[in-house]
Amino acid sequence: MGLDCSHGAFHGAYSAFNRFRAAVCKDVGGSWPPHQVGAEVEGEPCTNQGRWYAPETVTREAWPGLYLFLCHEDCEGSLTPEECRLVADDLEKLLPELHKMGADFGHLARAGGPDGAARQFIAGCRLAHARGEPLEFA
Repeated sequence: MGLDCSHGAFHGAYSAFNRFRAAVCKDVGGSWPPHQVGAEVEGEPCTNQGRWYAPETVTREAWPGLYLFLCHEDCEGSLTPEECRLVADDLEKLLPELHKMGADFGHLARAGGPDGAARQFIAGCRLAHARGEPLEFA
């Protein structure tokens, strides 16, 4: 049992997907639960009902795809083709730093670490967008 996204975007444990989102959040200077003890986010944090935090420079307007990615449920729902484009665009901006994190990221290592997971998710989003289909989370 785990998360299975359409278009080959992601297939694995929910905890692996959470590690993926934690790496993405860390990449922009934020924090994803479980938050590290003593972790602080510089600036006035943005929040999604206390789930994740990011510096004030990470706004919904500046990072629309990142917001969609971090705020989306991890077990149901979908992203529209246009939302998929936004998510892919924003994740692509983060690839250099995600690559530097290496593959040793718990059981996210099976996906090639944060970089591999991001590349797979981007490819799935691009495919869904190109086909004009929603990316499904199940």
